[in-house]
Amino acid sequence: MQKPFLILFLIIVTLGCNTKKSKDQELDDFVKIISGNFSSKKQSKQESGYSAVNLYNYPIWENRSGYWFYQELFDHKNNTSVYNQRIVHIKRVDSVTISTTSYVIPNQKKYVNSWKNVSVFDSLTKDSLKIREGCDVYFKKKTSTIYQGKTEKGTCSSSFSKTISYTTSNIVISRNKISSWDRGYNNQGKQVWGKIQGPYVFLRVIEEE
Repeated sequence: MQKPFLILFLIIVTLGCNTKKSKDQELDDFVKIISGNFSSKKQSKQESGYSAVNLYNYPIWENRSGYWFYQELFDHKNNTSVYNQRIVHIKRVDSVTISTTSYVIPNQKKYVNSWKNVSVFDSLTKDSLKIREGCDVYFKKKTSTIYQGKTEKGTCSSSFSKTISYTTSNIVISRNKISSWDRGYNNQGKQVWGKIQGPYVFLRVIEEE
């Protein structure tokens, strides 16, 4: 069964956590609605071919400039079965655009399940991270609590398969839901990876399931 690969950009723990504030109210609000613990468990029960996956997005580096998060996706039944780990930076691009930039973490296994104790990232420097060039996701507000974002076409190269020339992500974020549709294309522009029928849908987890 195919597992999801999110270029995403996303993020946890506004539940009971005081997120730092900036002078940009919209940026602060964006960070709040994409922060949290999300799960595709409901979708996996209703739609064939979708796995039950947990998405955790936790703020880190609270004393450093800007918004930084640790993002982890793992099997709903086994939190040591990790599909993806990233450091994500959220920033303002212009008056109507917010972007998320993702970074590859060195020695990823060392940080598995580090959402349990994000202080482990305090010793990690930005210089030790590898930026995923061309994979920024650009978001624009659609309503007061809905943002739609996507990568630029053809810029996010793939490193996990020689048959994939580039990947794209289309993401919709609302207060309690993140929908992410990630697809890979060959150099002829034909989709060769990812879901055909639609995005993964992650719902905010309010209580332990």
